[in-house]
Amino acid sequence: MDYGVITFASTYGAIYAQKVLKEVAPVQVMPVLREISLGCGIAVRFKPEDLEGVKAALAASTLKAGEYAFYAITGSGHNLKAEPL
Repeated sequence: MDYGVITFASTYGAIYAQKVLKEVAPVQVMPVLREISLGCGIAVRFKPEDLEGVKAALAASTLKAGEYAFYAITGSGHNLKAEPL
């Protein structure tokens, strides 16, 4: 995994998660990759080494598990691959 992304069912969820996660790890808001194309159109990117902390922070937040999804991203350009975590 080169990096991870989290997609959200709502824009509120994405913005709320960014606020929660910036206390745990450096995260970046980005558009959802077309290889995923699920959710509200906003995703949060994080480093692979931060996966467990990011998962724990979201699990402890007010967001419900069905409101977000994790993906592992590898490659770039035509070789970009997104797999659910």
